[in-house]
Amino acid sequence: MESEKSMSEKVDRVITHPVLGSIIFLVLLTFIFNAIFSWAQYPMGLIEDLFSQLGNFPTNTLPPSKIKGLLVDGMIGGVGNIVVFLPQIILLVFFISILEDSGYMSRMSFMMDGLMRRFGLSGKSVLPLLSGFACAIPAVMAARTIERWRDRLLIIMLIPLMSCSARLPVYTLVISALIPQKTFWGFLELQGMILLGVYFLGFFTALIVAMVVKFVAGTSRLAQYLFELPPYRFPIFRSVGWRVYDAGKKFLLNAGSIILAMTVILWFLASYPDPDPGENLSSKDAVSQSYAGQLGHLIEPVISPLGFDWKIGVGLISSFAAREVIISTFSTIYNIEAGDEAPVVSLAQAMKNDRRPDGRPLFTPLVALSLLIFFVYAAQCMSTFAIIRRETQSWRWPLIMILYLNLLAYFASLIVYQGGKLIGFEG
Repeated sequence: MESEKSMSEKVDRVITHPVLGSIIFLVLLTFIFNAIFSWAQYPMGLIEDLFSQLGNFPTNTLPPSKIKGLLVDGMIGGVGNIVVFLPQIILLVFFISILEDSGYMSRMSFMMDGLMRRFGLSGKSVLPLLSGFACAIPAVMAARTIERWRDRLLIIMLIPLMSCSARLPVYTLVISALIPQKTFWGFLELQGMILLGVYFLGFFTALIVAMVVKFVAGTSRLAQYLFELPPYRFPIFRSVGWRVYDAGKKFLLNAGSIILAMTVILWFLASYPDPDPGENLSSKDAVSQSYAGQLGHLIEPVISPLGFDWKIGVGLISSFAAREVIISTFSTIYNIEAGDEAPVVSLAQAMKNDRRPDGRPLFTPLVALSLLIFFVYAAQCMSTFAIIRRETQSWRWPLIMILYLNLLAYFASLIVYQGGKLIGFEG
């Protein structure tokens, strides 16, 4: 027993060291986010092929009709383009569960206590914040471990800045569509490093917001906490497996309920009203004049300064039901625009091929960056708002959160896009 304790103390001297511990943490994160891209490619390809085969059956057997369009362009295409990201979500939850069960997360809280206090937080806030990378709902409940109400409320208001697993499919789609697959030093994936940067952006923004609150509110001295470091242990793989299974099940149930329902609604909005046969409109023009197109054009003046067009606008509106719905929105719109005779291409390729009315590409690297930043900050999860209302016993704080995060999302994207254009990074 004494030898185990001595060994644990020796390991802790390295793991919790301000410099060595930080390097180890960064190496771990780099490995995780590279693995999310590289390890998931094969199973994602299998799922994509599966839904492609499912779509081929009605495509080849049913005559042209609205029902065929609903099945192929809406339900199968829309849901399939979201389910394909299941392997990445499973990997993310798997790695987070391993870090938590091994006792490593508790040591991160201890190691980062000094840094967090400079921003008006304590090391005890690290665990709820990092848990937010999987899902904001259990992260908000994990904030109960922070005894002082004022400190806990601040953490609750910051947790949505952590990029949860629902954002991962959106990040992956945008990055894979516009960032080339390149490897540095034989093992670092460019796409994985950009994904890591997106996650870091949310975390560092949370620190800055906390510092601003500390400065404006003049918060009192932080309460002192005692850290009890659990012993190192091998993760219980039954526990890890259950968390992975639960996360996968929730993702699939979400895809089969909310996302499927939204996909059907979006298909109807993008397919009606039927254009006048005498106008002889192309499929693309018909979608532009549909109910979805009219809604997108209505908000286009507000979002065009961010580099977004009406299609992205429709996706943003739909994403407030569930973040992933923006993917099924793009899938549905591009499938209907392509028509029955067009060759089948992936959603990422359809985004690359899309053009503005003047012929310029719609999804440029600058537009992609603007869209990524919007999703890092935007408050779009109704379930999170409900749990925050329950934890705070008031709708005041969820409403404040919705306001400040969506304003932050809009103006951050605005600054990035317009700033990029000013310095010649064409949008």
